[in-house]
Amino acid sequence: MRRWFLSYNSQDFELAQALEAELARKDPDASIFFAPKSVRPGAYWMPALANDIAAAAAFVLLVGEKGLGPWQTIEYYEAYGRRVKEPGFPLILLLLDRAGVSAPGLPFLRQLHWIVTAEPASATSVAQLMDAAAGGGAPPGELWRHTAPYRGLAAMMESDADFFFGRGRETTEVIGALTATPDKFPVLLGNSGVGKSSLAQAGVLAVLMRQDWINPAQDSTAWPQVLHDSRRWCFLRLKPGTEPVRALVEPFIRLWQFDPTDPRLGTRQAEWINGLVEGGNTLRDLLNATEGRLEELGQPKPPVFLIYIDQGEELYVRAEERQRRRFSQLVAESLGDRRLRAMMSLRADFFGELQKDEPLYAAHRLVSIPPLREAELRAVVSRPAALLGARFETETLADYIARRTAEESVTDAGALPLLSYLLDDMWTQMVPPGRRHASASGAGDRTRPRAGRARRCLPRPASALRGRAAPRLDLEARYRPRGRGADAAAGAALRVHRRAMAAGERACGSSQPPAGHRRARGQGNLRGGGARGDLPPLG
Repeated sequence: MRRWFLSYNSQDFELAQALEAELARKDPDASIFFAPKSVRPGAYWMPALANDIAAAAAFVLLVGEKGLGPWQTIEYYEAYGRRVKEPGFPLILLLLDRAGVSAPGLPFLRQLHWIVTAEPASATSVAQLMDAAAGGGAPPGELWRHTAPYRGLAAMMESDADFFFGRGRETTEVIGALTATPDKFPVLLGNSGVGKSSLAQAGVLAVLMRQDWINPAQDSTAWPQVLHDSRRWCFLRLKPGTEPVRALVEPFIRLWQFDPTDPRLGTRQAEWINGLVEGGNTLRDLLNATEGRLEELGQPKPPVFLIYIDQGEELYVRAEERQRRRFSQLVAESLGDRRLRAMMSLRADFFGELQKDEPLYAAHRLVSIPPLREAELRAVVSRPAALLGARFETETLADYIARRTAEESVTDAGALPLLSYLLDDMWTQMVPPGRRHASASGAGDRTRPRAGRARRCLPRPASALRGRAAPRLDLEARYRPRGRGADAAAGAALRVHRRAMAAGERACGSSQPPAGHRRARGQGNLRGGGARGDLPPLG
């Protein structure tokens, strides 16, 4: 009897339920593990799920309209860990083929079986699943059609780890700090826009969830034995905001799984916030209560709760003073508990405030996050595209972008966010015939609000990168269709001119286009399968 494990996002529950029903109809003798919400309280490992993955004959990672759920990353790593030991174990991505839905950037996913379909729960899709489970199927020949490797102004998450480059040394350093000094918490200190949140999530949390380095070939350091069970940790994240003690309590209370309509939810949360602020309770008490609640629910206790404090500078610019002081005391005093680890990202210009914060300063371990250097930027620019079979049209272009960004980032904090925006915009504008994520008619329309958001988020213009390094950037994707005897080239060439940034300036209030703004002609042609079409002007 075949056993299926269906990994899904609870926000796509109806789609997953329909898939389960069709799979049961087509494979009536099979056993299908379809986890109800009651056994999936949050993003931490559970033995029941691990046991079912170990017993499964095939693992299906369903990515629907709502994207990847928080626990799916851990389920994927568990399944991939089994595949490493058993190369024949079928691990299949079932991806909804719809605008705005992208395959996640999970490590090694691009090497696995993919099924991309507009109707994941259809009889045809289930037949493809069964074929893949029997050993058929493969990644699509045009991976670049189905995902986006650049994240623009958004921080990269654990599910983006495959596209995260340039911070291997810092990732190793943070893991070393968590290993060597568990009674202290690493503070990732760097300038605004340097990528601290991405490092924490796509770097540190991702390797802890995988329980190994993402790219062991590039990291000669063995995975620390003390972290042998890091996949089982419970990962909690918060931003201090105006009420940091409330922000600290909320992720713990979510693990308690009260129904949102249950009046006990608000009551218990308020009781804990008040008890912690007034000094009647400690963070150890909250840990004990959380473990007791999980036991009451029949669920395992994580060996470690890791708290990631994102944008730690909010403690010093937004937080209510009494709550700020108490938050610092609670975290610092609890780090001696073996069940708790913490990590914080902090802007460099607030390090003086941390020094004044006696409890946290005494408990911190500094990890400096400098601007990315040219070699690292070259990897950031070129390697995500290369993983998906895309490349820059000229061999020197990625080097030039990296060099100009490195020069500009020395004096301009906006250079790195602008680079991220630029690469994301280049990818979005790459619209060959049949491209799912963007249509030719809508590409130019999206540039204005996107560029406007980018400009509003930057402290000041990164003039050299915007004005000189990006007068014309070309990105070309090529592929060889499977089953064809002759070479076939398809893809798209994208021209990102100064007009993209000029669109942002107009969105911020400028009524006149800058000098040099002109309409693209001739060079914006799309080529693929013999068809040709003009890209709309970005301006």
